[in-house]
Amino acid sequence: MKDKTPMEFKGATVDEAIALGLKELGLTESQVEVEVKSYGGIFTKACVAITPKAEPAAAETEEPEFDEDAKTTAASADVEAARAECEDFVKNVIQRMGVKCDVTSDTLNNEVNIYINGDDAGQVIGYRGEVLDSIQYFALIIANRGGRGFIRAQVDAGNYRKRRKDTLANLARRLAQKTVKSGRRTALEPMNPFERRVIHTTLAGDKDVTTQSEGEGKYRHVVIIPNNERNNSYGKSSDFRRNGPARTRSFGYNKRRF
Repeated sequence: MKDKTPMEFKGATVDEAIALGLKELGLTESQVEVEVKSYGGIFTKACVAITPKAEPAAAETEEPEFDEDAKTTAASADVEAARAECEDFVKNVIQRMGVKCDVTSDTLNNEVNIYINGDDAGQVIGYRGEVLDSIQYFALIIANRGGRGFIRAQVDAGNYRKRRKDTLANLARRLAQKTVKSGRRTALEPMNPFERRVIHTTLAGDKDVTTQSEGEGKYRHVVIIPNNERNNSYGKSSDFRRNGPARTRSFGYNKRRF
């Protein structure tokens, strides 16, 4: 039987702290309870307390990742309830972070959108949007609890998502052209679900290429595949966990912050 004493783990982000804890405990997220002690900041690490559940079911499996492939939709009343809960959660996080920002929200079809604006919005974004992604991850969990259908939740700060979306769309189109010209697959750097969805959506109508997501967890990334692929032996398995990103054909993040 697993020890039921909470154990604390630290990481650059909440997600990383959870991943480190689960790896050390040898458990999945569905087998533990997670309490966020600190979301971290510029000079401090995120901290979580992980407690194994009392009696995990023998047939229990890891819960599926909320991703762009989810298809079950929720009723409009559930979407509105999720909006209110997510907004309250984000307001509480902002308050605990000690930053001065306004939080508003709205809904569009099956999506909850939370907007953070103010002079301190940059602190909520973090390096490469890592702080913002952590907040959005928990907002997504809150939006989908209680047996609702799938509700997409997006948290933006200082219009970061819009600017990042434009950058990724331009990157996708440019790499699609290079992929067609070379006739070989192009593997992008690992990205979060929001960023992968931008790549997929941007190239969905392109008659010369198709896209697919590969890898697991933080290694999940998009691969652009030419429809007239000439070298079938190249890129059949772009396993970042085993091989790491290719040095000459890997694209995505740069060091510029938004």
